[in-house]
Amino acid sequence: MKKKTFFKYTLLFSIIVFFQSCTSSSEDEIIEDPLTNWQAKTRLRVTPQEDKDTFIWYKDLLTNEEYWGNKTVELDMTIMSPLSGSDFSKVDFYLTVEEKEGFNYTAPFDTTGKMIGSKSINDSEEFTLSIDADDAYGLFLSNFKNSRSSSLAREGDIFLLYWVITAKDGSTLDSRTTLREGNRYGMKVKVEDYAPPVWEGTFDFEWIVVSGGAANWGGVYVGKTGSVNIAHLGNQVYSMSNLLWDYKYGTSGKIYFDFLSGETYVEGKSSEHWTISNINGSSMDIEFWYSYSDAYDETGTIRFTRTDGLDWPTNIYSTER
Repeated sequence: MKKKTFFKYTLLFSIIVFFQSCTSSSEDEIIEDPLTNWQAKTRLRVTPQEDKDTFIWYKDLLTNEEYWGNKTVELDMTIMSPLSGSDFSKVDFYLTVEEKEGFNYTAPFDTTGKMIGSKSINDSEEFTLSIDADDAYGLFLSNFKNSRSSSLAREGDIFLLYWVITAKDGSTLDSRTTLREGNRYGMKVKVEDYAPPVWEGTFDFEWIVVSGGAANWGGVYVGKTGSVNIAHLGNQVYSMSNLLWDYKYGTSGKIYFDFLSGETYVEGKSSEHWTISNINGSSMDIEFWYSYSDAYDETGTIRFTRTDGLDWPTNIYSTER
């Protein structure tokens, strides 16, 4: 009877040890080395800096020149991973490009791309990548189907940025071959008509006509000179501290300008009005009148001259509003 009891307890102890062993083995299998299959849990977060998200090409409506409005893309990047920055060695970057009805126009794109740069990773998971437009376009000049002789950028150009993240052990995450969200960054090039701020800057003026009332009340005379600064508020609206230049009763106000039509009018507290005439290169003549002009014979004309070396657009004309 004692032998049976001993055998019974021995068997029970063996079963308990066996299950503990199995449980311990299972738990050991769950614990993963972060260097194992880190690619599945790693991505690169890309955050473009303000106004630096893509290339911008301007067609200047004043000079008819074409040039870069923004030629440098600035991307702040963070490696999101169970690994730490010290586990990575570098990130290599590759570009592909599509041009409208030309190279790579039919998807899928050639994701192999061409190398545009590399970043060494020194402990920190954060870094910034700068991409120059000339460098990006220079990679593909031999591939483009549409001519780039008159302008570098064209409407419909799209760059795609891919990356290869390399760990210290030599293993890699190649976003060109891993099809999942967030594994590339797209840059659709903007080609824009650019209306420069025509009325912004410092301008010289000279009084060339002064009425009797203006001479008596306004503190101006023929031959009097000065300069004025005009600020651009955006959307071709400008601010001027005295809409009658240095006339005693002029008030601060705004200049409104339609770049395409040339229409110009002013808005101030004393109902100031301009009549623009005699546009001649960098100078124009502007006659003024305001709320007291009729009652007190206060009118005059100044010659308004640019100081930036440019000419006035020849289509400028004034209206009343």
